[in-house]
Amino acid sequence: MIQVVNSQAVTGCRYASRAKASAARTYGLNVIDLFAGCGGLSLGLEEAGFTPVLFSELNRQAADTYLANREGMEIIEESDIYKLTNQKLEKHLQNLKRSGIKGIDLVCGGPPCQGFSGIGHRRTFQLDKKDIPSNHLFLEMIRVIKKVKPKIFLFENVKGLLNSRWTPDGEKGQIWKAVLAAFRKIPGYTVRWELVHAKNYGVPQNRPRVLMVGIRKDVLNAGRKKGIISQSEERFTAIQSGFLPKGSNDAPSLKDLLSDLEDPEFEGKDGNPVYLKDPQSEIQIQLRTTRQGKRMKKGDPVTEHEYSQHAEYIRKKFTHMIKHDGEIPLQFRTKKFAQRVFPMKWGDGGPNITATSLPEDYVHYREPRSPTVREWARLQTFPDWYVFKGPRTTGGRRRAGDPSKNIWDRDVPRYTQIGNAVPVLLAKKIGVHLSKILAG
Repeated sequence: MIQVVNSQAVTGCRYASRAKASAARTYGLNVIDLFAGCGGLSLGLEEAGFTPVLFSELNRQAADTYLANREGMEIIEESDIYKLTNQKLEKHLQNLKRSGIKGIDLVCGGPPCQGFSGIGHRRTFQLDKKDIPSNHLFLEMIRVIKKVKPKIFLFENVKGLLNSRWTPDGEKGQIWKAVLAAFRKIPGYTVRWELVHAKNYGVPQNRPRVLMVGIRKDVLNAGRKKGIISQSEERFTAIQSGFLPKGSNDAPSLKDLLSDLEDPEFEGKDGNPVYLKDPQSEIQIQLRTTRQGKRMKKGDPVTEHEYSQHAEYIRKKFTHMIKHDGEIPLQFRTKKFAQRVFPMKWGDGGPNITATSLPEDYVHYREPRSPTVREWARLQTFPDWYVFKGPRTTGGRRRAGDPSKNIWDRDVPRYTQIGNAVPVLLAKKIGVHLSKILAG
């Protein structure tokens, strides 16, 4: 894990090592990532030319993952956003200014969506959404934006937010109306939003997400003059207005994504510590290239590729599903959730799966087992050098907590960290577009 120093600089936060990254921070674009999770959004933005200067993440397991993949970078760490007070933010901004960063280019964040996501609907808690504290964290993001005054802000959340109610008898979509209205009230910004699908940006899954972009009016005017931002009337969406990039519809198949990790002799093994093949496709070449530009070849180490040790009857179930187009034998059917076999080819509509926090939702297209952490990470287009901290997986109740009993702490194991993340490639394409707006 990354070594942390200078923690006395501001009480309640930590600083990553300061040795290497000051020049990049001084002269490149910068970003503050709130509710950063394991770092998918940050990583995509980094690949687009942004440098994280501060991140907040309450869960220790996810924060450890974030830091472990950014050793040597100068990043301020904050855990609880409620403790990231305006006074503390001011101190951080002054320290950043002394290091050469006079203003913040981007503030981004995806406030926790436990109360809105489809996966959350599997667990019934007798608690209204208005009474779940995490459902109000968007207000803290707004507070940070008002204090920092970045050139652009980016809000990300699940599709379920669009239809959610504060109470069972409330108006459909009332939560989203409240969220959107609150962001639009931030002085000095023009706000546009869009429901996008990750599959339209080269990601091998559907994954619908609500994206909201706010552009400071001085930056907006410069973008208009340069023709980067086209229309800015409120009736236009973020893509129509030029706030977000258009899609490309070039998602790889799961075979193109995972075939180099196949192991015909996987049964009886705990996993594979090395690659058994050279990369077989363009996406595999991309994901097997390190930050230093080295392409991992056959025999090189691969991490996070341990196999689930299924009981024999589960393997029989999975084998039947693979051979019979996903059909689940009657004796194995449950009401808990529906499992699917990874499709080797997409239909006319492109990718039709979405990675969640539950790897047991899916079965490998060729081997009767659940996907490994590494395969799960590839679905989110994390490169293979990216490592994950914390337990591999945990029980469903520990992942969910129990709001009805005032239990808010949750385990966030590796699969869940990945499932909660923003796909790296989606984040990168958004970052490239926003960098063009910032460059004018």
